[in-house]
Amino acid sequence: MKTKNILLILLCFFLVSSILSAAIQDEQLQNRRRARENVRTLWLLRMTRVLELTEEQTAKVFPLVSRIEKEKNEIYLQMGKQARGLRLILREEEPDQKELKSKINKIKELRNLIKKKDEELEARMAENLTLVQQAKYLMFAANFYRDLRDQLDRARTVRERQRQKIKR
Repeated sequence: MKTKNILLILLCFFLVSSILSAAIQDEQLQNRRRARENVRTLWLLRMTRVLELTEEQTAKVFPLVSRIEKEKNEIYLQMGKQARGLRLILREEEPDQKELKSKINKIKELRNLIKKKDEELEARMAENLTLVQQAKYLMFAANFYRDLRDQLDRARTVRERQRQKIKR
């Protein structure tokens, strides 16, 4: 009787812990998705300000940029899966050459898709922007993520200093 109760308690514990683990992973995925969407929105807002888009240009550019960025995010997710698979293969003592070749080719294919999406975006932007705006767009696109990364690094540094002050 005691053994059954112990086994039942252990079974319940494992069931609850696996459900909680799945819920936490799902929440983390949702948080990442929201963060990506927030960055995309920030990108669009800053781009609008930097390029000084008219209402007409904004109406044409926003849906275009949103669509292409979403497509690129999906491709990046696929690249991440392929890269994880490649890492697993490389951990093997004798990696399967066919699997390696397949993963390498898939990653190269996905990278080319990203390039094509960028080229499509630039071509469509050229249709809707003046030359000055095109030049500003190229500068903006080159600097946005670098500037965002720098700002995040500064925020992390400040947060870390605050934590150290609290510990003292």
